Amino acid sequence: MASIFCCFRGCASFLDLGFATPAVPIKKQPTIALDQQHIGQEVVLVKDGSRICGTGGALGNTAIMQDKAYFEVRLQQSGIWGIGLGSEKADMNTVPMGNDTDSWVMCSDGYLRHNKEEMHHITQLPQEGDTIGVSYNHIELNFYLNGQKLDCPFTNVRGQVYPAVYVDDGAVLDVVFDNFVHDPPPGFDKIMLEQSLLET
Repeated sequence: MASIFCCFRGCASFLDLGFATPAVPIKKQPTIALDQQHIGQEVVLVKDGSRICGTGGALGNTAIMQDKAYFEVRLQQSGIWGIGLGSEKADMNTVPMGNDTDSWVMCSDGYLRHNKEEMHHITQLPQEGDTIGVSYNHIELNFYLNGQKLDCPFTNVRGQVYPAVYVDDGAVLDVVFDNFVHDPPPGFDKIMLEQSLLET
C-alpha cells in the first residue's frame, strides 16, 4: 500500500496537480555589524560589515540601549587604529577619532582619547592577533586585552552611542558582536538590537 502512495506522489509532482507546497521566503533577521551608512569616505567594509580597512572610521548599525553591553575587536593587521564608542555626530573621516566631543576611543599608541584630550595611557599595547574587549554600562566604558581588564575607564560617555572603530596605515580590524573569544564580564552580554529593527 505504501508503494502505491509513493508512486502516486511521484506522479503528482510530475503532473503538477497543484499538490506541491509553494516556497515560503525566509525573512532574514537583522544582524549587528558596521554600518555602511556611517563610515568614512575611504573606508572599506568587508565580511558582511565585520571587517574594516582603508582610512577612516565606522559606527555599528545599532545604538547601545541595554544596561550592560560587550563587543570584541580582533587586531588582524597592525597600523593606526582605534576602538571605542561614538555618536552619530562623530567625524568618520578624521583619524584618529577621539578628537571631538562625540567619540571615546582607545588608540593604537596606547592613549585613550576624547575631545582632543589624552585621558589615560596603557603600557601593554595590543599586537596583531590580540583581542580587545569593550564593555559599556552607561557609567563606565572599559577595555580588555585578551580577556584582562586594562583598568583605564572612560566615565564621561554621554548620549546615544554606537560601537566605533577607525583604521589607517594598513590596519585591519574584525569587529565581533557575538561568539566571543573571551567571556564578557559578569552581567554583560552582546549588544541587543532595538525592537524597531526586529519588526522591520
